[in-house]
Amino acid sequence: MMRGNFDNTGRLVRLILRRERIMSVIWLALLLLFSVGLAPGLGIMFDEEARSALIDMVENPAMVAMVGPVYGVDNYTAGAMYANMMLLWVVISVAVMNIFLVVRHTRGDEERGRTEVVRSLPTGRLSNLNATMITAVLVNIALALLTGLGIGVMRIDSMDFVGSMLYGVALGASGLVFAAIAALFSQLSSSSRGATGLSIGALFVFYIMRAAGDMNSEALSLASPLGLVARGQVYVENHWWPIIILLLEAAVIMAVAYALNAIRDMDQGFIHAKPGRKKASKFLQSPFGLTFRLLRNVLLAWVIAIFVLGASYGSILGDIDNFVANSDFYAMMIGANLEFTTAQMFGSMVISIMALITVIAVLMVTLKLRGEEKDGRAEHVLSHVVSRMKYMSGYVVLALAASVLAQFATALGIYLSALAVLPDPGDLSLGYLLKANMVFLPALWVMMGVTVFLIGILPKATPVIWGYYGFTFFAVFIGRIPDLFPAWVPKTTPFGYIPQLPVDSINYGTLAVLTGIAAVLTVAGFVFYRKRDMAAI
Repeated sequence: MMRGNFDNTGRLVRLILRRERIMSVIWLALLLLFSVGLAPGLGIMFDEEARSALIDMVENPAMVAMVGPVYGVDNYTAGAMYANMMLLWVVISVAVMNIFLVVRHTRGDEERGRTEVVRSLPTGRLSNLNATMITAVLVNIALALLTGLGIGVMRIDSMDFVGSMLYGVALGASGLVFAAIAALFSQLSSSSRGATGLSIGALFVFYIMRAAGDMNSEALSLASPLGLVARGQVYVENHWWPIIILLLEAAVIMAVAYALNAIRDMDQGFIHAKPGRKKASKFLQSPFGLTFRLLRNVLLAWVIAIFVLGASYGSILGDIDNFVANSDFYAMMIGANLEFTTAQMFGSMVISIMALITVIAVLMVTLKLRGEEKDGRAEHVLSHVVSRMKYMSGYVVLALAASVLAQFATALGIYLSALAVLPDPGDLSLGYLLKANMVFLPALWVMMGVTVFLIGILPKATPVIWGYYGFTFFAVFIGRIPDLFPAWVPKTTPFGYIPQLPVDSINYGTLAVLTGIAAVLTVAGFVFYRKRDMAAI
């Protein structure tokens, strides 16, 4: 009986791997680029003197809450610094990858009717979930091996091969925990949106637990997978016991998900969807109202997250003077200038990074249009007296709103933190911060315009925008390091033309050109979208 539940799992694994051949490869490539690509540069960017100066800042409670506890302070090597500053954020990215992967092939396929078709064939009741989890295991094993071997073969001082493999395995084990969590919520929730939301919510709760635990309670931090993975002390003590616990946690959660899937009805969840109103409001009956209803929670979550992240970065401004004073390289990297305070120069770097993060929110909102088309829901809306131009405009307007609101949230978060930690908060006034953030809007709009253009003319090629975003992040973030890359590299992205206040003056002509390019791309996207056929694929 139990054996029959898994019939033809192998064939479903091959099917899912074929479907994931582009998306998962893009995810793996970006994660490897970020993890492996930055590893050799740390020894160049931070010499021993710079690392010693960095210790005081990373031991700040705000930094501990942001990136986790600091290990190896008696001999703060490049490897210890790399694990301290990188591991947590890469784990979070791996968690998001796994959540999307599992929900897409479980609850998402149920919503689209694919699982029903598969179950009509000689497959077991648990075969689809089992195939999805096997795929997640294979993807995470590939990530672990490629990351560990990629860093290990570079033979970087203080980054030994065992530590590199532990780093890679920690990513894979953490990914499996969140794959299992996504599988569990896919059984509990009655929709893919709910499963994704609950899984991301669990990730956020674990982050808060880790942050609070790292400052006050070791037990609370160990209860979070994010806190547990830091206890491996990669490149310091290289403990493997957290990996064993993570794998056991993943196995237990997976077992619960399997048990629930075995007794759950198709298209049903244990957490029933809240019944809606019998009659929709006038606002919801409009195309824009429907679009806003679909995206309002996403917009709210992103604005809150951006505000919190901006406030977190702002909270370390009180220690930034001491750090930069002892690090010639870091002073050069943030562009120290005697005419401006260190807080202003550091704020400029933070604002540019936050603008790059905001791109994710803008792209997610814009790509929701393509998602609705692939799921066949756009066709139902457009079958009524609704023009394609009007339907598409709702997503574009909300993407524009996301860009403005996120930039405002960044400025407000940094400003409120600056008020609390800076002796002279006037160095980062709200007016200055708003100006420094809003100047990035044309670049955000160009990224949105490229996405709209792809949706209009080459809808199947829309995943390419994530690859370009990965390149943009790398080119702009790493491009700030002097002499590491040619000056033209950041210029291949719209962010390379944005002035870095307060050092650079605003060239309104350049900003107008970027805005014009964004407008042309967006209009072209509208034109092609209106003319092409709908494709629910």
